Amino acid sequence: MRVNARFLCFLFAAVATFALTGCGLAPILSDVRVAPAVISPNADGTDDVAHINYRINRLATVSIYFVDAEGGRHYFRREQRRSPGKYDVYWGGVINDPRVRVVDGKPMLVESQVLPDGLYTWVIEAVDDAGRSQAVQGQITIRDADTTLPELHNFTVIPAVFRPNQDGLRDDRVAVSYYLTKKAERAQVYLVPANPQPGQPLLKYPVAEKPSASTVEPGAAGYHGYDYDGGVDLNAEPPPDGDYIVYGEAEDRVGNRVVVSATLTIQEGGKPRAEVAGGEIDWQGEMNRVVGVPLGQSLCFTATIVNIGPVPIRTAGPWPGQKYKFSQNYNALAAAQGEESWYQQAGIWRFGVNFDTTGVDFPFRWAIGRKEDLEERIIDGRPQYYLLPGKRGQVSGCIEFDQKPPVGTNFWWGGLIHEFVQVVNNDIDRISVAVGAP
Repeated sequence: MRVNARFLCFLFAAVATFALTGCGLAPILSDVRVAPAVISPNADGTDDVAHINYRINRLATVSIYFVDAEGGRHYFRREQRRSPGKYDVYWGGVINDPRVRVVDGKPMLVESQVLPDGLYTWVIEAVDDAGRSQAVQGQITIRDADTTLPELHNFTVIPAVFRPNQDGLRDDRVAVSYYLTKKAERAQVYLVPANPQPGQPLLKYPVAEKPSASTVEPGAAGYHGYDYDGGVDLNAEPPPDGDYIVYGEAEDRVGNRVVVSATLTIQEGGKPRAEVAGGEIDWQGEMNRVVGVPLGQSLCFTATIVNIGPVPIRTAGPWPGQKYKFSQNYNALAAAQGEESWYQQAGIWRFGVNFDTTGVDFPFRWAIGRKEDLEERIIDGRPQYYLLPGKRGQVSGCIEFDQKPPVGTNFWWGGLIHEFVQVVNNDIDRISVAVGAP
């Protein structure tokens, strides 16, 4: 049987086409385009970016890189898995090729930076699952590029050990500061655990910039300061105790990005909490919420304080059993006794007694436990006293009426004071006190 030659040629061509497409020999890449051919990545709004288009015809690993005049490769995408389909992306001259520079004697990570001016060969390369590869290339010119980094100079975190427990000592807060050399589109400080738990999400704890500690607006070039309390000032729990890395990051409008870091250890962190046990005060001689006291005699009480929080709480004298004269307050008593530690102190907890016509809130104050109820610690050469978590402190004291209270004085009550922070428990166990003739 004779076969038409033209039919044989057609049949051969059809089979060949089927083999190329059906067996996976079709091009991996197609419809590749990079435009414009000249860009100026400087955020002026004109030709800042190039539009990269390509199509993947079967599963492949794709790389996009730029080759400089010396033959050096600069990757924009490196070995990224891609499914079949059309892709387009904008490139503003930025290369994500991290490297470390030394600034002020400290390492600074340059995470990304705009390539300098010059002629580059762009390459889009794809490798399929069988190991077959295809590369398409062309040329692009970079002009007037903004390659200046927003560097973070003198990045400082002080102290290195942080105890966010509001005890008023020097490690209660962390000061973070740096000098930003260039306006940044985004600048932030945060901390992450130095040893994260495997399989657990990496928690990031942001640190807010403190306007009063900075000389410029956020993101502007100049000095920036941060004041970190771990969140306890807002009644939040601080990060768990442990080692952390504090990161400072800055990125400008074109994508130049740097990261600096320092270490921080958190110890005894937690929001301090305490209460007057049962909300009750044992007022001596009280009957039906009234106490009668002859002039020249004393109003006396006892109470129990419980540390219900996760951290030790600091206290100081006057110690339980101390007697005040009505004409005194805690400052006058401290002066009379020559006890400097009895004055108000930031972070100190004290139990106080108040009355309705006082000109000073809680003029009569005592430590929240006897010395035997507390743990003594020597800090900076001075003794400090703490009521430990779960422990109880006994408070007692008297107020001698050496003079009659002001007219209109009727009600008296107790309170638990965290000095320079808040009155934790107020208006506890209110009574009327009748001060009469002796």
